[in-house]
Amino acid sequence: MKRSGSCPLGLFIVLCLVPASWAAGYGNNQFLVEPAWLAQRLSDKSLRIVDMQTDSKAYDEEGHIPGSAYLSVSAIRMPVELGGFRLPNKSEGERILGALGISKDTMVVIYDDTGGLNASRLFFTLDVLGHEKIALLNGGLQAWKRAGLPLSHEVPKIPAHSYSAKVDLNKVATAEWIVKNLKNAALALVDARTPKEFRGEDVRAKRGGHIPGAKNIEWTLNLNEDKTFKSPEQLRELYESRGITSDKTVVPYCQTHHRAAHTYFVLRLLGYSKIRGYDRSWAEWGNRDDLPVER
Repeated sequence: MKRSGSCPLGLFIVLCLVPASWAAGYGNNQFLVEPAWLAQRLSDKSLRIVDMQTDSKAYDEEGHIPGSAYLSVSAIRMPVELGGFRLPNKSEGERILGALGISKDTMVVIYDDTGGLNASRLFFTLDVLGHEKIALLNGGLQAWKRAGLPLSHEVPKIPAHSYSAKVDLNKVATAEWIVKNLKNAALALVDARTPKEFRGEDVRAKRGGHIPGAKNIEWTLNLNEDKTFKSPEQLRELYESRGITSDKTVVPYCQTHHRAAHTYFVLRLLGYSKIRGYDRSWAEWGNRDDLPVER
């Protein structure tokens, strides 16, 4: 196998045998990196690694990628009194990112232990806040461990940084915006929930069912069995075969925009440019009698 550039001493020899970046073909290849790529850059001071394991105890007790800072998914979604969550507003987002020592020039690499589910929620938040240098670790913590790469129990000391967000509300959909565009042929709604939730058999709000015209593509279909992302060809076939094409404005949603953020990430990875995340999702839609429902 041909070497692809220099390899620092002391790293596993396998790191010298992989390309410096993830496989081409996604459209936005920079949004997904491999464990070998990250392992070569652990000492890069312009990099911030964010650990979003489901259990914070695992970060401390079982270990984490060296230099990574822990962030709970609950820290980046704001509870709403009527149910569900919303995105952080500008000042809330600036506070969260500043506490992580992130500046506009920081490359943020996010990983978790859930196939990118938690990491995608932060990706969506960063994307809306205008941060451009973002990537998920393909396969998350499990892939890092499979590669035989080291874990740390040391919590890094990260100085706070002032962050100035540039919020892009064109990447967010409201219920009112969706209703206004429901009959627009250029709108494509993706329901990332389970088929039972979609059909209204598993009811998690006042009403069950789905937004009229939505296509049900459960978020788990984005992944291989080892929790890595499927190939660009497989993912394009998955969405395009259901009419979710890049020429349309695509709105993913689920119950609380946790699972839908995974779909949002995948479509951004594929190069889709017209995407709006419905952050209030079914927790709002299913509880409002003034909004239409299909079953």
